[in-house]
Amino acid sequence: MKIAALALAAVFTSLAGPVVLAQGTYPDRPIRMVVPFPPGGALDVLGRQVADRMAKNMNAQFVIENRPGATGHVGGEAVAKAAADGYTMLFGASSTHAVSPNILKDLKYNPIEDFTPISLAATVHNVLVVHPSVPANNVREFIDYARANPGKLSFGSSGIGSNLHLAGELLKLLGKFDMVHVPYSSPQVIPDLLSGRIQVMVDNLPPVIQHIRAGKLKAIGVASPDPIPDLPGLPMVSETVPGFAVIAWGVMLAPKGTPRPIIARLNEEMKKAIESAEVREAFARLGFIPAWRTPEATLDFMRNESAKWKRVVNEANIKVE
Repeated sequence: MKIAALALAAVFTSLAGPVVLAQGTYPDRPIRMVVPFPPGGALDVLGRQVADRMAKNMNAQFVIENRPGATGHVGGEAVAKAAADGYTMLFGASSTHAVSPNILKDLKYNPIEDFTPISLAATVHNVLVVHPSVPANNVREFIDYARANPGKLSFGSSGIGSNLHLAGELLKLLGKFDMVHVPYSSPQVIPDLLSGRIQVMVDNLPPVIQHIRAGKLKAIGVASPDPIPDLPGLPMVSETVPGFAVIAWGVMLAPKGTPRPIIARLNEEMKKAIESAEVREAFARLGFIPAWRTPEATLDFMRNESAKWKRVVNEANIKVE
């Protein structure tokens, strides 16, 4: 019995050794963080803010790799299939892990089950904006104009099945009007909105706030559940369109099977980064709301968000043709 106990202790010692070593030396090479959208968008800006602070705190190097395409699922698939060694991360979003999986049926991976969450990073205000040529200064005028001109307005999104796409479809459904969806897989969506090639967008606040302030776009309603401090007095879209609210969020994920000590270390470093004065000031300036959670709470949040959007997709009968 004593020999068996000693043998068992030796096994546990041999198993624990590499974990302690990995935790003590990690990271010993650059960490690749994949952002599944083009540079300059809200998710890209958010991910870079967090990664930059984490890199400084950890005395490590984070290499940001933008891999857009298929509403963010090109980058998602690459990370889902990457080695689970703590050196490849995905900075995902509500669109890639809760919204589009409920409308796109040909994904080659499971956006929730094939990842281990590290932490939610932040939520993002959304706003309904229109080109100045649209003769509407509030949501009621916008809906009246859209109803009187069916199909004349075009709204842009970051791709078919993205949360911006479904936000537009939900607005059409609840507002009882029609407009044309124009999906983009490049940064061209904002320039096209500014030029008037498309006229409408339900977008995250960071990419459009400077254009609203400059008068190049008109903000006519808050599309997220809470008022936007940077746009005081802007009414909620839900005041005119009951039930309409869209929340966007960013989350850091690792491939499924990444060692727990590494997940715990990264979660701790994300908390420190998000709570730092530098990041909090940047978040406030850009319209991000800090949202650190434990890995377990992050997983629960993602599953609940996915279930919510599944209900919206089914009830609204939203389909990709």
